[in-house]
Amino acid sequence: MPDILDIITSRRTIKQFLPKFVSWENIARILDAGRHAPSCGNVQNWKFLLVYDPGKKQQLAEAAYEQYDIALASVLVVVCAEPEKAERYYGLRGERLYTVQNCAAAVQNMLLEAHSLGLGSTWIGAFDEDTLKSVCGIPEEVRPQAIVAIGYPKEIPEKPPKYPLETLVYFGSWRRKMRDPAKYMHDYATILARKAGAAQEAMREAVGKTVSAVRGLVKK
Repeated sequence: MPDILDIITSRRTIKQFLPKFVSWENIARILDAGRHAPSCGNVQNWKFLLVYDPGKKQQLAEAAYEQYDIALASVLVVVCAEPEKAERYYGLRGERLYTVQNCAAAVQNMLLEAHSLGLGSTWIGAFDEDTLKSVCGIPEEVRPQAIVAIGYPKEIPEKPPKYPLETLVYFGSWRRKMRDPAKYMHDYATILARKAGAAQEAMREAVGKTVSAVRGLVKK
């Protein structure tokens, strides 16, 4: 079984698909991966709507601002949210933030499982919501969050550039960055461990000074 980090780093957003059928066994596995995503309070306020009819896929591609390439995917999964379920427990933040996070986690799980099965996928977030709801008969209280296109990739894009880890990680406070020669060797684990160890040592020293001061007061 490949390491999960290898799956994450080798996954690509597929722009073009082969007109080839994806087995229902694989579709079921991808949906099951989405089902096992984390959600706020485990409310699992998502639904997965499968679109496999060519005509309806074309309509969804049009609703997605004419992204017609996704119509060639074997299946389109419309990830829908039920915001009221999260709002019931977490109020406005649950409705507007946690619900989006829940569905995003489900989408990411599906993308990774599709890649692990040798399939390609695309996460589509740009679409006309009202049109999509009309095409799929989605009720007013349900909000579509994403379209996931799944199929066999026609080509695998090159890896897009990513920011170096040391430019993204702060320690303890905003903009407190790592400055270490080891970063040029990409030895990030060593850097992180060293920083964490230094922080722990500083805390031990502070605690030791406090204890000594308290003992001095007690003796007086």
